Amino acid sequence: MKCPEHNVEYETVKTTYEQYGVILKDEKALRCPVDGEELFTLEQAEAIRKRVAALSPRLKLIRKITRAAGKPSIYLPPEIVKEADLKIGQEVAVYLADKKRIVIEAAK
Repeated sequence: MKCPEHNVEYETVKTTYEQYGVILKDEKALRCPVDGEELFTLEQAEAIRKRVAALSPRLKLIRKITRAAGKPSIYLPPEIVKEADLKIGQEVAVYLADKKRIVIEAAK
């Protein structure tokens, strides 16, 4: 397959792809050797779509931060508690994954 802009054959490379917070490493792509632009064939894009769907969060609900006992709190829906196999009274670890993601994990 040729780059239409530079009329050179694309190189097959491995690249990192991120969508919805899911990072896929070593995904096959095509790269123009002149300007480095990368693209995916339809088959590669479909394979990536399936992998992202399989790895994306199954339950994602929007919640507001409220107050409980004067402190910021978030209500955890029963679906999330059940899917995470958490129990009332169980200790959890809460930390920032980055500036936009808060992670809640069962404490070990």
